Amino acid sequence: MSLWVVVGGQYGSEGKGKISAYLTQREEIDICIRCGGPNSGHSFVATDGTTKLLRQLPTGYVRPETRLLIPAGSLIDLDVLKQELDSFELWNRVGIDRNAMIIEDSDRRRESELRLNERLSSTLCGVGSAVARRVLRGTDVRLAAQATKEVPWLGGLITNVSEETNSALDSRKSVLVEGTQGFGLSLYHSESYPKATSRDTTAAAFLSEVGLSPRSITQVVVVF
Repeated sequence: MSLWVVVGGQYGSEGKGKISAYLTQREEIDICIRCGGPNSGHSFVATDGTTKLLRQLPTGYVRPETRLLIPAGSLIDLDVLKQELDSFELWNRVGIDRNAMIIEDSDRRRESELRLNERLSSTLCGVGSAVARRVLRGTDVRLAAQATKEVPWLGGLITNVSEETNSALDSRKSVLVEGTQGFGLSLYHSESYPKATSRDTTAAAFLSEVGLSPRSITQVVVVF
């Protein structure tokens, strides 16, 4: 059994995607999990020299045998997710936690109206607005399992990521959690608040998104 967590040590763009892709191949990772939302992209250079960019799925897709998961704490842009599933032909390898939240068009409009790009350097992808709506627990929140009623193609991807991942670890399999952004952007620990992201960006926070015990960790990789 091994549980790797890849964390950014600065303000994002440190190379987490490249390191995660490399480790997935070197360590023959069975399950790779991408935390966060589509407000940050992870990239790496493929063997053919082309740069691959993913905003929703983990870069660990480079290993064909690896299962790819999006956990309960993630935010999903359905258009971005479907584009990546189609472009990389990953339909039979991806699982979406039933409790992951769907970003709506209204979230992007709300962030634009609040001029978050000017105040906080927000990417205006709707992640912060969606997080706020989830915390308020309104009737307008759509979780992935509920969204299958309007989005039929999502139905075949729904799973319980915590259960699936814990079972894999119990079976002595290897798991990699691909964190998002960087420690310096943490909503709680950044010295640059309020110019921070809408979530915590530490190893412990990523494990919480997935539903894993910190005691299961075997390696934390901090990328600078």
